[in-house]
Amino acid sequence: MTADATTPAGSSFPFVLAPSAPTLRSWCATVRDVLRSEGRRLVLVTGLVVALPLALVELARSAGYSVGTLLPDALAIGDATGVLVAIAVSAAVLVVVCTVAAVGWAGGIHLLTGSDTAGKPVGVKDAFRHGLGRLPSLVPWTLGVAVLLVAGLAAFVVPGLYVLFALSLFSFPVLFEPGANPLRRSFALTHTRGAGVLARFGVLAVVAVVFESALSLFFAGVSWVLLGRTGLGASGHGLSDGVIDAVHTVVGAPVWALLVTGLTVTYAELRAQESEKDPERNAPTAGRGSPLTAATGPVPGRPTRTEERT
Repeated sequence: MTADATTPAGSSFPFVLAPSAPTLRSWCATVRDVLRSEGRRLVLVTGLVVALPLALVELARSAGYSVGTLLPDALAIGDATGVLVAIAVSAAVLVVVCTVAAVGWAGGIHLLTGSDTAGKPVGVKDAFRHGLGRLPSLVPWTLGVAVLLVAGLAAFVVPGLYVLFALSLFSFPVLFEPGANPLRRSFALTHTRGAGVLARFGVLAVVAVVFESALSLFFAGVSWVLLGRTGLGASGHGLSDGVIDAVHTVVGAPVWALLVTGLTVTYAELRAQESEKDPERNAPTAGRGSPLTAATGPVPGRPTRTEERT
């Protein structure tokens, strides 16, 4: 492997999260064990932090402040000032949501991959501090990817889904590969083993859809009991529906914990495969391990969870 713009020299990653074998079964086992060990803390750091701003957007929409209708309404009546205001408000909401989400996302990744000076797993507070510290580098790329994704989905659904796949790993080069172009790196990583990566993302999508569908049915029942309507589709309107939708969004926080875990394990697996081709360039950073021993064995010189409790 030769040094190029998409594989920066000196980049590194704690490979302990990489599955023990390059198979879908091993990947699933690693993700499962990671969630068993760190799932609750991930829900706090990543799940709720990403879900809460989305829940606030739901509340604002139900209260009559729908950002999504500002621009179409202004364009419909030919209000130039209204168009500018709509663009400004939409951009501001996008920046806020992406900023808050970036804190939780970077914090969740650090929770899985980082360690303190004593070699112990990082705590929730340290994860949040790390997420805040990475805002200047992560937020601009997050906004760029969000704009590309919206543009792709607005054109046709398929281009949007492809953008989502190709750029799904952009945050990891930002965090672990200084100097790399995150978009090019994500594209290269996802296409190195395109079928295998797609299969892994497919598993994440199926689990997320099943979980979200079950939640939707549950909250439709809650809405029917409390409001006399399911709250689905056109029947969902008013502040009461918005409150139920917001609670639904917050309760769905585990989906984000699943996604950050699945993508982190996938990135670790792809980087580990790169290291087999060029060990020096992709050697793991000394002292940066993971608290997890699932599917990969214990980290040398570091106590396991069981040993720490005893």
